[in-house]
Amino acid sequence: MRASFLKVIFFSASICLFTVDFSFAEENSIQILKEEIDSIIQNSCLKKERDLGIKAFSLTHKDVLYQRNSKGLLIPASNAKLFTSAVALKVLGGEYQFLTTVSTDGELKNGVLHGNLYLKGYGDPRLVSEELWMIVKDIRNKGIKQITGNIIADDTFFDNKLRGVGVEPNPGPEAYKAKISALSLNFNTVEVFVDLPSKLGGRPIITVDPPTQYIKISNNGVAGKTKGKRKKLIVGRTVGKGYDTVTVKGQVRFPGYHVYLAVSNPSLYTATVFKEFLEKEGIETSGEIIISREPEKVKIIVTHKSRPLALILQDINKISNNFIAEQVLKTMGGEKLGPPGTTEKGLTLVGEFLKSLGYGSSSYTLVDGSGLSKQNRISPDQIIDVLKTMYHDFSVRAEYSSSLGVMGVDGSLQDRLKNFPKKRYIRAKTGTLNGSNSLSGYIGADGGEEIAFSILVNTRKCFNGDIMKIQNSIVTQLVNFSRKTRKD
Repeated sequence: MRASFLKVIFFSASICLFTVDFSFAEENSIQILKEEIDSIIQNSCLKKERDLGIKAFSLTHKDVLYQRNSKGLLIPASNAKLFTSAVALKVLGGEYQFLTTVSTDGELKNGVLHGNLYLKGYGDPRLVSEELWMIVKDIRNKGIKQITGNIIADDTFFDNKLRGVGVEPNPGPEAYKAKISALSLNFNTVEVFVDLPSKLGGRPIITVDPPTQYIKISNNGVAGKTKGKRKKLIVGRTVGKGYDTVTVKGQVRFPGYHVYLAVSNPSLYTATVFKEFLEKEGIETSGEIIISREPEKVKIIVTHKSRPLALILQDINKISNNFIAEQVLKTMGGEKLGPPGTTEKGLTLVGEFLKSLGYGSSSYTLVDGSGLSKQNRISPDQIIDVLKTMYHDFSVRAEYSSSLGVMGVDGSLQDRLKNFPKKRYIRAKTGTLNGSNSLSGYIGADGGEEIAFSILVNTRKCFNGDIMKIQNSIVTQLVNFSRKTRKD
């Protein structure tokens, strides 16, 4: 009896000692991690506390592994897309598909459509030339050979604000500044190819994709080297009345140069290419292109559906497409709060989501869906709470996580930590503006736990390359993190 009693006491004491030992090991491992990260950020360009905010949270053990100024409001740059994509999945669902419809107010007799043809967009950010061609083929397959009326483009599912808040009033033609429109094509850009001719010294060869009368070309470039000071190649765009002109100046020294330029009138551009595709498919059109609202009573001829939202979000978070983010924000506003879709309606839904996480409207500032505006202010705490919420919601977790870039593999993370053996254990969203560099996402750590992290840096004293090295070092430490039990 006494021996059994002593065995029980000895066994209980062993459990107690093991528990204390394990707890000590955990605390020791976390303390070492904190010291390592503190050492990484001891950089001369990050002296001020307000220059950065960091938080790492264990989703497995539900405790904070590291935090520094995590409540500080900072410019998130494209990390704002984490909010847009999260709310889009919540309110629309990963299976949501954007629509583009073709309708008529006329009658089809003997292959002739007596009336107008309406092309209406519902915000599809991924409508490209190939899909527009499919729409035209569907029209042809309805037996339509001639259209007597006009081609009317309807972009009224969105409001008439074509610029995001983060785009300056008179921006250049850069693709990342492309206009927003319910009826859009090819991300509202054209691809311009500049190539060398067979004989140097002449004009370069300029082609535009898609080839369209909406684009005119002004070619003042010179192929090959010329005497005197080298003139830089400049490919730009000017706005005409009902068309855009691609301008080429300077020396073209190498073959195969190409660039994407934003168009000035998305709806007119889309409708022009649409009309040209109709004609290429043998459908005669004698009317004009008009931008107007579709009547209430029309007959739908074709309904085109986009790829699912879950796949489109990969373009938002992996390659950080600003245009798609703004289109998605307006679309969810129009779908849930009624057309027209607006930035404000989309942000209202984002605000409701953040309110459900405990954040009032005064605790952050979001003015767009892409993060292009420097007016945006959010904290690492808020980003972590969004990441936590999406991680614990089984209905959207897979779609949300797969929308993020894989370190060293794809998207804006493709060239970072390429030789790191555990690179695939890091899924994250980048963000870069002048004076702002962000990285937030998920990590699978060595110890088996999963971690949500956010690193926001706002300073002009560090080069972007230096900041990325600091971020890379931090996530490397998090990947290698493990809560170990002591064996002595």
